[in-house]
Amino acid sequence: MTRRILFVLRGKLGETVVAFATVRAFADAYPGDDVTLLVRANYAPLFERETGLRVIGFSSRLALYAKLARLRLFEAPFDALLVLVGAGPPIARLGRMVRARRRIFLDGRFKDLYTQWPQVPDDHRHFEPAWLVARAYEPGLAAPQRACISSLAARRRPARIVAVAPVSDEPRRSMAPATVHALIAALARWHPGCEVRVLVNPADRDAQRLLEAGKISGLPAGAQFERFSTLPALVEALCRLEHLYSTDTGLYHLAAAIGIPTTTYFGPTQPWKNAFPAQPALARVRLAALGGDHCEEKQCHEPVCLSDAVALHAGARAGARVEGTPPRCLLRRHTAAELGQLAVLSGPQPALAREPIPVH
Repeated sequence: MTRRILFVLRGKLGETVVAFATVRAFADAYPGDDVTLLVRANYAPLFERETGLRVIGFSSRLALYAKLARLRLFEAPFDALLVLVGAGPPIARLGRMVRARRRIFLDGRFKDLYTQWPQVPDDHRHFEPAWLVARAYEPGLAAPQRACISSLAARRRPARIVAVAPVSDEPRRSMAPATVHALIAALARWHPGCEVRVLVNPADRDAQRLLEAGKISGLPAGAQFERFSTLPALVEALCRLEHLYSTDTGLYHLAAAIGIPTTTYFGPTQPWKNAFPAQPALARVRLAALGGDHCEEKQCHEPVCLSDAVALHAGARAGARVEGTPPRCLLRRHTAAELGQLAVLSGPQPALAREPIPVH
């Protein structure tokens, strides 16, 4: 008997790409099921050519409610409504409007509408909550081991180009101009003969700092900015790359899912948590002294932990300017000698055993 499943992804780019791995795993494991993916309209083109599922995009709350009303009027009830990413009133409205035999959410916030939710361990990796929602419905679903958007991976046509993605949506995860320059200098050694691009969306706040600095001092020889303002333009740029060097941002997750060899630099966030166990061609770089700890300091605008990780990886000396960091900065716990060591994680990581996870 064919089951009708509605997956919902209502999050930012990185969250959406990470959670899609569960949708992909489900569609591959149960090809006889009728799988529908409801996702933001600007991200829908990433998945619209994926096999084994239907993609419905929405651009606003009003558009979302119109899509839900159409599903309610013209289609049979779903066997399951599974919210993998999302929060707030639209998720509550979705629970009221969608006809489904079972409704499963990430936690118990909407228990009157979503009668099931998994118990997510405190030490979970980023991909696990979405998978645990799906596994609450289908206990036999194995955890996804990698992010992959096969239809985009098929579009790759690598040229002699490498790129830096230095900007995040948080200043504490964005590279300063000097850090970008140091990394570009290293890329000239690591990838001789390759063009170097610095990928920036001019609409991003921290991108403006890089672009303004570029007007004053320019970029090192052989490098140039590549501006993108739309997701299709970004995908086109990524598909030409031999390698991407990135901060921890949604762009890194997208590049990894396309199959681009990627090196990601981590400052305040946790490398062990922010990747799939068997993501191919992925290296994660962080100061060794920080280990697997997460930094709670949100007011950091000059992330020494990130700039020093890049510097050490590039073969330069770390600055260790701990006295200028915010009071809660994790670097303050360590000596300059301890902060001069780098940790590089690459290759498959141990899979987490999640047997069994209670479902409420």
